[in-house]
Amino acid sequence: MYNCLSYFTHPKETMAFYHEYGYHIEHNVFTPAECDIVIEAAYELEEAKKGVFRPCMMPHRQHPIFLQALQKSKIVALIAAAVGGKPAGIQTEFFYCKPGTRGFSLHQDNFYVEAEYGVFASAWSPLVDTTQQNGGLIIYPGSHKEGGLPTRKLNLNADAGQDPNANNEETVVPEKYHAVSVSIPQGAALLIHGHLVHGSNSNQSDQARHVLLSTYIKSGSAFRAGNHAKRAEVELIPQEYIEKIALPA
Repeated sequence: MYNCLSYFTHPKETMAFYHEYGYHIEHNVFTPAECDIVIEAAYELEEAKKGVFRPCMMPHRQHPIFLQALQKSKIVALIAAAVGGKPAGIQTEFFYCKPGTRGFSLHQDNFYVEAEYGVFASAWSPLVDTTQQNGGLIIYPGSHKEGGLPTRKLNLNADAGQDPNANNEETVVPEKYHAVSVSIPQGAALLIHGHLVHGSNSNQSDQARHVLLSTYIKSGSAFRAGNHAKRAEVELIPQEYIEKIALPA
């Protein structure tokens, strides 16, 4: 279940696929050189300098490279189409995912953000090729249509290389939905509906799986700031510029 079309050549088809299945993969959003620049910046962040490589929350507040990535025009255009209006950024997170890092449990991003249905979406951007072996994503196509799903608590030990919230609980997925492990190439962006159930595989390779997550809200919509994340709207490129680069959905 895969749509190989680009939003920038087939906007109606890609948005129809997104609303039906809850995701879209847009290729060639970041160049290989840009991916390398973001990775290099990640190792300049405070915790990385201390040798701590669990996911870094809100790196755009530490380094301008991550703010530039959050404002990437292609992603902003995709998000504007997905949420049906002018978007604002609310969160960034960088995943180092060193070899041996346990995968993120099944979840819906909106479980943490508590926004209204359809106004919140994420861009998961691998800075290296991702596969099932090195910690690529697991998605449940179509599960976003259920809205908020129940969760169950997990009894797992902490993983020093993983987000503290990664394994506290997991989403209970109705049996009619089936898991798909997606391999996504370097520089692409996986557009994720706020209610799509997804998680990630453990990294069983000998290389780190570097990924940048950027999340967005339809500007002016209510959302949960969070005690740790302290989410807040970040202004992106002007609406008139979005309209120039975005095609009609």
